[in-house]
Amino acid sequence: MKVLIPNLSFYHFRNVAACLQTVTHSSGAEVFLWNVDQKSMIDAFDDSSPDLVFLHENQVDDAFNMLCNEMDFEYVLVGSRQNSNLPRPPSMMITSETFKKNFTNTEKVISLKPAAKVTDVHSAKSNDRLQSEVLVLTGVVPHTPPVVDAMKSLSKAFRTKIVGDLRVDSPSYLGKVNMFQRADLIKSTQVLVDFGSYDYLDAAYLQTAAVFGQPPLAGMEAVRTFSDIRSLVMEVKSLLNSDEQRKNYASVIHEDTIKNHTYYHRTAEIFETLGMKDIANDLLDFFRGLLK
Repeated sequence: MKVLIPNLSFYHFRNVAACLQTVTHSSGAEVFLWNVDQKSMIDAFDDSSPDLVFLHENQVDDAFNMLCNEMDFEYVLVGSRQNSNLPRPPSMMITSETFKKNFTNTEKVISLKPAAKVTDVHSAKSNDRLQSEVLVLTGVVPHTPPVVDAMKSLSKAFRTKIVGDLRVDSPSYLGKVNMFQRADLIKSTQVLVDFGSYDYLDAAYLQTAAVFGQPPLAGMEAVRTFSDIRSLVMEVKSLLNSDEQRKNYASVIHEDTIKNHTYYHRTAEIFETLGMKDIANDLLDFFRGLLK
């Protein structure tokens, strides 16, 4: 089966593609990543002759309508609402929990939640040069004054490293890092502080302690949270003061993550919903093999 996935800023697509690529031999799924900035939809379809396509609702245009008339394929659509004007209905929809109410029949509608990016972080190694007491990854969360003040407070109180695409006016900010450096930094810190990017899931997978600035995913109630700078510093200090407490806590959130909160689980859910149980099982079997 040929699967075409556009390389969009919708991060779920990239992680689904990465998981699928690890089971190509067992599942028979051949993955084609489509760079939408360099190739038109028509060219992407012509090059891959896909059996299954992942699309965002913004990509449903005249070219898509024409391809529906000329080619035989199924598609998974990411969208916020039901669209009765499509030339061919999607095999399933991916939406957010907020928009599920916009669909009359939710049997083939799922909401993808954040998850541990196993393919990015599984091979992470602790590195003496990258060690820190506290690590902050600057990501999708807006750097409002309270967030920036919290980062600066962490830098004053602990040996802190701040890395990522968004620059922070702090001596602790070290600049951008690639995927492999990011993984090694998470593995090399004692506590990761997550202001809302769900990086805590990658930390939990790597058995690194983490504190989170929002309510955690259901099933991960053990994750420590904070509501202000004072509670943040107190949580971090508590974890740093006891190696045993920190390791036990990291072990608990690791177990919660590997049970149901990785992109292997999310991708398997998609293929289970599509009725492609063999691929769903291959994904989960491969993931279980990684844990041995």
